[in-house]
Amino acid sequence: MLKVFLLLTSIIGTTHAQITQSVMDKKKPLLEGGAGAVSALVPAYPGSEDTNFFFIPFPTFFYRGDVLRADEEGGMRGRFFKNDRLEVNLSIGGSLPASSKDVSIRDGMPDLNTMVEFGPGVLATLWQKRGPISFKLGLNLPLRNAWSVDFFEAKERGLVFNPLLYFITEGLLAKGYLTFTSLSSVFATQKFHRVFYAVDPQFQTAVRPSYQAQSGYLGTTLAQGFSKQVYKDVLMFLGFGYQNFKGAANRNSPLLRREENFSAALGIVWWFWESDSLEN
Repeated sequence: MLKVFLLLTSIIGTTHAQITQSVMDKKKPLLEGGAGAVSALVPAYPGSEDTNFFFIPFPTFFYRGDVLRADEEGGMRGRFFKNDRLEVNLSIGGSLPASSKDVSIRDGMPDLNTMVEFGPGVLATLWQKRGPISFKLGLNLPLRNAWSVDFFEAKERGLVFNPLLYFITEGLLAKGYLTFTSLSSVFATQKFHRVFYAVDPQFQTAVRPSYQAQSGYLGTTLAQGFSKQVYKDVLMFLGFGYQNFKGAANRNSPLLRREENFSAALGIVWWFWESDSLEN
């Protein structure tokens, strides 16, 4: 589940692919369970000229508890405060690993491990309208501590601020269609940027000079997702992401090879069970 969550997060910044047909309902099931599969093409890391292809089958669920929460609006998190418009939470994010031997400019450097992020966040509903055509505009403001992890150890990688504005519609294109649009940016400490953009002296080459990473702005992502109920509780989803790194703090790093990246994902989810109990 973690890898799938990170994959979807890396494409669009939130779990739009797992939106169910109940997303706009006033009352939603407390627990929903399902299974699915996703194929995705994503950059090896932000600003990479190499891409990775993934095909992952996965189990999936939504849990809409008062404190513990895993839903379409902010992914997996713990809520400390909630009213009709505002939520204060502990949010989770991250990114997928990449082998340096598969990334030409990083050949001979350490691999990029799975990155897990967690920290406090604020989730705000800015505008919402329910009806035959429903709309929801929200803002997610997480500040997370990042850790790179493998089977043997975990290393702290600094702080990440990832503000995200999102817009969900239901029925706008046609009955049964959901859309998810988001705009997000990333700002991080030097320790985080070092993971992707630093070149220590022992790894420098003729085409990869030594470089010390800087803190600050990393990039901005515009994403668009579509979800369609194709049969009863079976949904198909399609997502696209565009990342722009112009003005990035580490634009002079030899490892930041592209000013633009593109991502895409296609998948299917079968929501085969939901609880009789509804969320509060």
